[in-house]
Amino acid sequence: MTTPVGLASEDAAVYGYGLLLATADPGIRGAVRRELAAHRARRDAAEELWPDSPPAPVGYLAGPDTSTSPVLLAIRLESDCCEAWRSELGISEDPDRRRFCVDALTAAAIQLARWRTLVPGAPFEALPGFPPSD
Repeated sequence: MTTPVGLASEDAAVYGYGLLLATADPGIRGAVRRELAAHRARRDAAEELWPDSPPAPVGYLAGPDTSTSPVLLAIRLESDCCEAWRSELGISEDPDRRRFCVDALTAAAIQLARWRTLVPGAPFEALPGFPPSD
């Protein structure tokens, strides 16, 4: 059995927000702490819904330098979570898992929008399932 992509994305988000917490400026440190706690709680809840899943693979972060673009990394983490939970929603048949996927996708999409307001002109990808905007 492979690790569900949603669970793996939450594990990556916990790792990524942990890195961000170490380098975040005071203006975003509270939001980073809040999101670290939220993703940790979601990861732990996902582990209960997918109890037989193997641990997520290590080494999942390669991207923006956290020291120069912490908000861009946060945007990427939330975007990856959106994509993963949407994918998981498409394959989950259990009603409790589907509900969890919808809630996780919604939380990540809301936080993605919040982070994007801090970086005008940040790279934008349409939310999963929506056509790209021109």
